[in-house]
Amino acid sequence: AHTLCEREFREQEYAKLAAEAQLSALRSQLDPHFLFNALTTISYLIDEAPQKAGATLLRLTRLLRGMLGKTPEFTSLGDELDLISNYLEIEKARFEERLRISVCVDDSLLRERLPALILQPLVENAVKHGIAELSEGGDLVITAEIIGTNDAKRMRLSVSNTIAAKNRRNTAGAGHGLANVRQRLAAYYGKNADFRLEPDAAGNIVAEIIIPLSGAERRAA
Repeated sequence: AHTLCEREFREQEYAKLAAEAQLSALRSQLDPHFLFNALTTISYLIDEAPQKAGATLLRLTRLLRGMLGKTPEFTSLGDELDLISNYLEIEKARFEERLRISVCVDDSLLRERLPALILQPLVENAVKHGIAELSEGGDLVITAEIIGTNDAKRMRLSVSNTIAAKNRRNTAGAGHGLANVRQRLAAYYGKNADFRLEPDAAGNIVAEIIIPLSGAERRAA
């Protein structure tokens, strides 16, 4: 009975954190500045590039549908990247050549499980608090790879972005949603997960998540 109660408590905590992640993401996408910028971009494109306007509007619809729907606790890396792609394509339509995107993920990893909406806030922070503040724009790189050997294999996910020199040392609590990211990783994986946010040798900011493979089946006790 005691074990059953503990399990039910953990499940309730997981569900709460997942709901908080969805709410945080939804608030971000419904932020007046984001919607105003997206709709302004679409309005401009209607005259200049009608097909692109239609594609951007479709991306916005898909993004909001993804945020408003019931979010599972876990999803596949492929589905998470699809949601992120909708967001980035909207921002790409706005920033054009100022936002340079690179996604380096092997197809074999797309079915790997991870907490839903765990990468989304990292990507949004990279755009909003990094690249958007640079007149010349910058690079955003998303990568996923396997590290370690044998039973110690884990998946490393990283989001790297260009950032203004004045902001490189003040990143510990940058942006929204990072507290939820840390809480969810601790709840699901305990000490088997790592999260870092720090500058690299090139002066970019790198947000890095490391989780066990097949994480949905390896929750921390």
